[in-house]
Amino acid sequence: MKLRERDIEIDFTDAIDGLIFDQMKPGQSDYHGIAEMHRVDFIVEFEEAIVFVEVKDPGNPNAQAKGLEKFHKGLNDGTLSSTFAAKFIDSFFYRWAEDRLSKTVHYLSLVTLEGEVLPNLSDEIAKKLPPAGKSSNRWQRHPVKNCQVFNIETWNENFSKWPVTRLAAATGGA
Repeated sequence: MKLRERDIEIDFTDAIDGLIFDQMKPGQSDYHGIAEMHRVDFIVEFEEAIVFVEVKDPGNPNAQAKGLEKFHKGLNDGTLSSTFAAKFIDSFFYRWAEDRLSKTVHYLSLVTLEGEVLPNLSDEIAKKLPPAGKSSNRWQRHPVKNCQVFNIETWNENFSKWPVTRLAAATGGA
């Protein structure tokens, strides 16, 4: 199953099901109907787990300077990690309300930046997800098993069964 966010495509070869959760067209089957909620780009179901995937592509050769400036500002001031956390929380709540979260949930993000900033971004996002670095001995389940951020290279190294391709590069142009 291949899912695409602009010119980034991920082939989830062993997925049972998947959807573009950030679908913005009301006539499409994956349209969620609540535009005010934050949404991850993809929700992919596997035999043992559900994976929420967020894709950000500041490394796109066609990225606009104004968008890149906003992205880097958010990375530096913490608003980007807050946005990533809000996307997970709202998506989790939405899927919980649909009664579609019977498996362990993982949150993976693909950010097309150099690798040295990604571990810090992973940690910042994880701190903002419930229960915000705390634990509760009453909880029987936790909302998220893990939260990690990868670039294309590290994603492909860690998830060789789910390769990422930049389509413009694969086709020789946009």
